[in-house]
Amino acid sequence: MGAMTTLRTWHWQLARRLDYHVGEAIRFRWFLRLVVPLITPETKTVLDAGCGTGKHAFYLARAFPHLQVTGLDNRPDVVARAEAEARRSRLDNLHFVEGDLTASLPPDAYDLIYSIDVLEHIEEDEKALAHMAQALRPGGWLAVHTPLTPQVHWFRRFDLDHLKNPLHAREGYRRGELEAKMQRAGLRVERTVYTHGRWGTLAWELWKWSRYRVGRTLLLLPLIRLLVAVEARQRLRDGNCAFVIARRPPVVE
Repeated sequence: MGAMTTLRTWHWQLARRLDYHVGEAIRFRWFLRLVVPLITPETKTVLDAGCGTGKHAFYLARAFPHLQVTGLDNRPDVVARAEAEARRSRLDNLHFVEGDLTASLPPDAYDLIYSIDVLEHIEEDEKALAHMAQALRPGGWLAVHTPLTPQVHWFRRFDLDHLKNPLHAREGYRRGELEAKMQRAGLRVERTVYTHGRWGTLAWELWKWSRYRVGRTLLLLPLIRLLVAVEARQRLRDGNCAFVIARRPPVVE
């Protein structure tokens, strides 16, 4: 019995070590491609709106020491862990705070705000968008990544009528819906870039099918990584998710 328990524990630890979170990998590649280029020497303050563990915020704080980066999340335990890690890493330009996007944010405080896979969790999404728009300085940028609907999947088991997320207020936005809500918040939409296209979606589905199964993972991981790399090098005409880039209009003198 002890040997069986040890084997199961070893198997689980190996499965976790091998786990390659495809959704995070795709989002981070598009973040590097679309959000990071918005940063200039004049960019001083950045808000990661719904930061989670803070992967993107940590990257920016290390890559751009001139930035003051704030990560905001509504889960106190997540915020406490991220803040402790920032202090251990001696990143004086990075801080994490507890907050709610449907509550007020400091006005005219940020040159760049990005929010990655957060709005689909918020029932009052237009209130959150309005608060983020008001928190931007004139000329500041807002970048939002979110799922879209309807979606196209390779395997029926991953269609949204089969695979729903109970934590979502909505499964996604219709094409053009998020852009319209941003415009109503007073923002000027500059571009929409689709993500999770054909090959990225296949990578995600293969990952979901093989996740925490060591044999499947060892067999499929090289293909999954290749598909993720291909995804981030394409210009997609459509996809199951999108990055919408908008700007608060600058003051005209």
